[in-house]
Amino acid sequence: MKYKIILLFFFTSCINPVYTSKKNFSYSAKGFAKIENISLISEDKNYFVHHNKLRTGTKIRLTNPIHEKSLEVIVKKNTKYNNFYKILISKSIAEELNLDLNFPYIEINEIKNNKSFIAKKAITENIEKKIANKAPIDKINIDILSKEKKIKIKKTNNYSILVAEFYNLESAKLLKNRLSTILQNSNYQLIYINKKNDKSYELLMGPYNTINKLKNDYIVLNDSDFEDLDIKVND
Repeated sequence: MKYKIILLFFFTSCINPVYTSKKNFSYSAKGFAKIENISLISEDKNYFVHHNKLRTGTKIRLTNPIHEKSLEVIVKKNTKYNNFYKILISKSIAEELNLDLNFPYIEINEIKNNKSFIAKKAITENIEKKIANKAPIDKINIDILSKEKKIKIKKTNNYSILVAEFYNLESAKLLKNRLSTILQNSNYQLIYINKKNDKSYELLMGPYNTINKLKNDYIVLNDSDFEDLDIKVND
């Protein structure tokens, strides 16, 4: 109890504040997806999505930040799973997004329908159809802008747990030392401090070579009242 009180005071006095507005709230998150064998759960093997916060029927865009591929899907069910994961998806979705099955890092964004935008889009489409139907077509020219497609080869990323951010280095070092009381000795050596700029320091754990090790440490920290953990992609 004493540790929690000290830690609470420590966080409120040192950590950079983050302010959010609920007025225009739209869900977004980055993290790891839980991939299931959908044949054991549902007949819909292609686009199966569960979420523990979003309601059934919510439209979302799933993006692979590494390969920049995205897919729009609908949440089929609200279900419970470990908070380490940001979403539960089918293996077919993971493969379509080219997710690394060992580290299925994903970005999730809720899609909010803008009624005025949809109305304008519909009017524009109708005008375009009328013009297309009236215009005489003698021939169609196809311009090949590029004969060769450039293949982007992206290196394999590794990941760390972002424990907290601080305004000064001494505060980051203080919490790093305190973490030794709740982490095993083998994991304590993974803690490091990254200097973002002259006024900001990150306390991280990692990098990890397996998602299970990352998940285990994430759960230990989360169970120790570190609730605002984040996953950082290391360049």
